[in-house]
Amino acid sequence: RQAEGLAMGYARLSGGRSSLIIDAAPPPTGPASFDAHASTLAFELTSGRRPVVVSCGSGAGFGADWRRAGRATPSHSTLCLDGYSSGRLATPRVADGGVREWLEDGPKQVPVEIGRVEGGQRFEGGHDGYRRTHGLTHARILELSADGREVSGEDMLITLDDADKRTFDRRLDAASLSGLPWQLRFHLHPEVDAALDMGGSAVSLALRSGEVWVFRHDAGPRLTLEPSVYLEKGRLRPRAAKQIVLSDRAMEYATRIRWSLAKTQDTAIALRDVAIDEAEPTH
Repeated sequence: RQAEGLAMGYARLSGGRSSLIIDAAPPPTGPASFDAHASTLAFELTSGRRPVVVSCGSGAGFGADWRRAGRATPSHSTLCLDGYSSGRLATPRVADGGVREWLEDGPKQVPVEIGRVEGGQRFEGGHDGYRRTHGLTHARILELSADGREVSGEDMLITLDDADKRTFDRRLDAASLSGLPWQLRFHLHPEVDAALDMGGSAVSLALRSGEVWVFRHDAGPRLTLEPSVYLEKGRLRPRAAKQIVLSDRAMEYATRIRWSLAKTQDTAIALRDVAIDEAEPTH
């Protein structure tokens, strides 16, 4: 059954065999942010028992550098602007008997609305993590069809008032009017077999269950398939993975990116997932 509202700051959409989990609340602050990630509005997608879109993970079991990298926005399936995380790590400080890096200057306002639309469910959210630094608010709309066969997304970078426009203009001037670079990332689980398709305009995702999904996007941004890592607990080392990346530059007061993830027509609505999960090598 579809839950109402947020659970511990997360929103959930479900349909058919698919579920979406979205980080939909401001991150904790102060000492409570020691383990917090700059992951506001990031999502994860699962089909049946197969993770499809994920975050890289904690990284704590692989050392301080991996832990720090895992907390940054580029390690999550969301938009990253101008090389900045939506929340920044503070200077390390000694607290509670150890060195701690708190999350600071993160989103304060994260308005969220969850509801039903014709043919499925809809999530709308935004965060102001880039508003003070760049004058831009990140807004995200995610829709999941009732049969769970399609996720459609729309990400926007927008200025909300004249003060935001002035901040954006200063950033644009500092970049010699070349625009502010952004990347929209979709980290894939290591067991997803991803390949560029349709002349490089789409990405096909084959799951070990036999399902095939296809990622598409509106013309404009550059589409690439790049290396990623999956920082899975209990593993001896980070697992190699891939990520879908859409990239471009923000030149105007409003930037809009539309994309979709959909099962191919030859993928059954229900199938028996009997593939054996990969085991960790013992040597």
